[in-house]
Amino acid sequence: MKITIFRIACVLLSIVAIAFAQTATDIQAKYEADLAANPRSSVTRFRLGEIYFEQRNFQLAANTFRQALNGDLQPKWVEVWSHIKLGNIFDATDQRQRAINEYMQAQWTKDNTRGAQDDVAMYLEFPYPRVTEWD
Repeated sequence: MKITIFRIACVLLSIVAIAFAQTATDIQAKYEADLAANPRSSVTRFRLGEIYFEQRNFQLAANTFRQALNGDLQPKWVEVWSHIKLGNIFDATDQRQRAINEYMQAQWTKDNTRGAQDDVAMYLEFPYPRVTEWD
């Protein structure tokens, strides 16, 4: 009985994992299609940057967050959060001074959407974990 329940749980977890992976892939494809229609969309680039960040593709994520900063900057919160995410990438890759620079730029925006300034203060005091600390 216990083995059967365990097997059922494993199958269900596998199904959820597959569904999530397909969803992430579908979302990424949708954002890429959206960019074809509106290449200056900062919010679309920001969302793609988040996906690349979660995949630990830090170089592509950093480039995408920079592109978000060079886009239409709509909505306005994209600016502060792009700087925060860039800071997170630099901290994760052991580039603390570059991270601090991004956090300071985020602070200068004075945008506190979703507690951005609280996160900036936290990351200035406590660096985002380095990649080696994730393993």
